[in-house]
Amino acid sequence: MKPDLTQLADVNKAFTRQSGNYDSYDKENPTLTWMRNQVRNLVLSFLKKENNILELNSGTGLDAVYFASKGFNVHCTDISDGMVEQIKKKAANQNLNGKLTFQQCSYTELDKIENRKFDFIFSNFGGLNCVPDLSEVTKFFPSLLKNKGRVCFVILPPVCPWEIVQMFRGKFSLAFRRFGKNGTIANVEGVKFRTYYFSTGDVKKALGKDFNIISRKGLGIFTPSPQMEKIPNSFPRLTKFLNRIDEMISGIFPFNRIGDHIIVTAQFHYDK
Repeated sequence: MKPDLTQLADVNKAFTRQSGNYDSYDKENPTLTWMRNQVRNLVLSFLKKENNILELNSGTGLDAVYFASKGFNVHCTDISDGMVEQIKKKAANQNLNGKLTFQQCSYTELDKIENRKFDFIFSNFGGLNCVPDLSEVTKFFPSLLKNKGRVCFVILPPVCPWEIVQMFRGKFSLAFRRFGKNGTIANVEGVKFRTYYFSTGDVKKALGKDFNIISRKGLGIFTPSPQMEKIPNSFPRLTKFLNRIDEMISGIFPFNRIGDHIIVTAQFHYDK
């Protein structure tokens, strides 16, 4: 399947418009801060000293800078002009000793990354949900990963409890938007594009027989979605309690397959 060039152009435009205020919104949103810490701690548990990381849909480079500051080598990729410009500024302004490199390209054109092998491929916060078929991305992984290398996707799944309960408020389109076979229309900074939702089974199928799923976790199961920032601001103690519940149950079935996002980690085990 060839990439939808109109979709790619709209995604570029949307996230370029968002790039200027992305970091401030992320910093001011308590749920996003908690979620990002959960993801980072999990990723760190799989990394070894001096590992080479390929990050897809890197955004403004918040995670890339974090991992580079921990001593890992990070190569960032993103399709958005504005996001890449933000990464460029961070790489220039922070003393990362060459640990951070960047390249503008979509995750559907990873063949543009030449002569490099990685220990870890990472995609955070639903960037991969902009593609209708994950195999458009994963087909490049065998040529990019070292044997026994790992992949970590943080993606939007079909089942999000906080969205489903919105049906009791009469918001039926929000409650069931993730269940459509053809995804739903997202609106980011006034630009509309299609968003798709993937289960752990979809990830496993896209990765294929050369990958084993080694970890599944739910993210934002009982914790309100990041867009509901009024709840943690108004009820911080309740929100922290819900955070702790999520942390305890996120790896247990069926909670490891639902949430605002899910974190799926797999290991490459190709043997000739």
